[in-house]
Amino acid sequence: MALLAAACSNKKDEETVAGGGDTEETGGDAAITTPGDGTDAPDGTDAPDGTDAPDGTDAPDGTDAPDGTEGSDGTSAPDDTDAPASTAPAVEPVMGGTLVVSGEAEVANPWTPVAMQCDSYCQQRARTFFDPLVTYGDDLEVHPFLAESIEPNEDFTEWTVTVRPDITFHDGTPLDADAVIYNLQQAGTGLLISKALTDVAKVPNAEDPAKMDLKIEKVDDMAFTIFTGKNGDINSPVPWPDFDAYLAGQWGLIASPTWLEAVKTDETLAAQPVGTGPFIFESYAPRDRLIVNKNPDYWMQDSSGNQLPYLDRIEFRVIEDPVTAQQALESGEIDIFATSSSQVVADFQDLGDEFSVNLQDELTETTYILIDQSKNNALADARVRCAMSMAIDRVELIDATGGGILEPANGLFSPGQQGYLEDNGLSLEQDLEGAAALIEEYESETGQEATFEFGHTPNRINDQVSELLLGWWNEAGIEARDLQVPQDQFITLALLGTPEFQAFLWRQHAGVGVDQQYFWWHSNGARPDGELSLNFGRLANPAIDEALDTARSSDDPAEAQEAAEEVNRQFAESCHYIPLSWTLWGIIGEPSVQGLGTFTLPDGSTARDGAGFSGQFWTQTVFLDEG
Repeated sequence: MALLAAACSNKKDEETVAGGGDTEETGGDAAITTPGDGTDAPDGTDAPDGTDAPDGTDAPDGTDAPDGTEGSDGTSAPDDTDAPASTAPAVEPVMGGTLVVSGEAEVANPWTPVAMQCDSYCQQRARTFFDPLVTYGDDLEVHPFLAESIEPNEDFTEWTVTVRPDITFHDGTPLDADAVIYNLQQAGTGLLISKALTDVAKVPNAEDPAKMDLKIEKVDDMAFTIFTGKNGDINSPVPWPDFDAYLAGQWGLIASPTWLEAVKTDETLAAQPVGTGPFIFESYAPRDRLIVNKNPDYWMQDSSGNQLPYLDRIEFRVIEDPVTAQQALESGEIDIFATSSSQVVADFQDLGDEFSVNLQDELTETTYILIDQSKNNALADARVRCAMSMAIDRVELIDATGGGILEPANGLFSPGQQGYLEDNGLSLEQDLEGAAALIEEYESETGQEATFEFGHTPNRINDQVSELLLGWWNEAGIEARDLQVPQDQFITLALLGTPEFQAFLWRQHAGVGVDQQYFWWHSNGARPDGELSLNFGRLANPAIDEALDTARSSDDPAEAQEAAEEVNRQFAESCHYIPLSWTLWGIIGEPSVQGLGTFTLPDGSTARDGAGFSGQFWTQTVFLDEG
């Protein structure tokens, strides 16, 4: 889910030890919904009146977070950005055309920011019709987008956002402070995203004092201030130097308040999104395709004065199996797709320049085994979890399922991230004898067998991963049973801690600063099984909590770094989760697809594709050059 910045970066099971889905991920036409706001999409929906795409766009046949080692001093747009000019393309762009894109999973509860359970491909699509308040640049700092500026007070306990003027939603509603506050309140108090905003101050709702709102005060027609508060307490403000990163994720995607109001009375409209983005929604058929058309009134131009976006139309398809997507690209059925299947990436690399392969391999996610540690079973015991890790031959796993191009992971902190350690205490050497000794000790002491279910989404590579893991665990005396889970249910099962969720093949945690992982790992985000919990593993480790709190509030880079490293060591010591490899994403397409990685932000900075939300690219400056 990229629910928020850098995080729901990512959430689902891996398509391979080397790649596949991510934590934001869910999919399918029969998705289990979380309680609360939002509805499943109908079988097929078309744009409501007033949001149709312009004529002349016929369809063809066919997470990152700013550096957590430094406190942000706030980011402001320069004075000369009243009429934002963007990219100066390296080659002359070609206007028009239809791009056909595929991704690996469908979204559950589309498309309201309050409810959608968002993986990377969900974010990719949502950011065509929604714009974010802020986003990440190549410098890994937060930059204003729909916001003209975002400024903290001296101690980082209050953040004032000024909204960019002269922007309207696709339905004609003006973008102003009221519109943004409406969005932040609705999404930020919903069942999903509110779990990540525990340290935003809360106040009673003016009309219903039993309901708590975020403390957001309007300054004027185009500005407002957000206040922090420990566990929501307005009397205990929390210094939060990296707070602005949270506005770069799902919480900061801004929808038309007129549309959001309409959704309250007609839930089918939830699947017909209205934003300010470069493309306008046309139609959506779950597990099949989403079609968006060029917004002729988009508020950005490139530096040559060309209206953005360049494309007339994008057709997003869902192809869950990466090998099937590979075949679709090779046959010309699609133009481009993103995959974390390193075997597929390696296959395309072997083809030379027949296809373009753009790698996203920095500050990446970790592929790992996510474990629900609140269940009263063998996985609650660290000895069993550590034996699981010791039994694995990560090199063989990568060679067999990851194309041999990945690096074994010793933790959930990939190289370059705040908290990464070359040696965090976790051994990556296979030790079947040591694993068997731990299992024997556990079973002798408890009288219980070391048994559990291992879940993953069904595809050819995941099936192979499961077969290898279960084989090694069996050699160590662990009885693990294979459980295939439909993609449209995968994240929901983890969110709600259902009986099926015991140990899942997972991928998550791209980004830079450890604060962007806070709500995934801090115990205040853990809820009992049966309740919605962004801390999927129901992890409760006091030492990790203390270190995360220190890293959140410290403006001393050395102190924050040490705190992040302590989180890493604690994960290794208790084997809370079982790391396998660091993820490699490939954006693979026809050579005719141009403009990837060239988008310039309103303040003149270069945007970072995949920053915090690996597997994505900005669509504003993509074009098709068939010449």
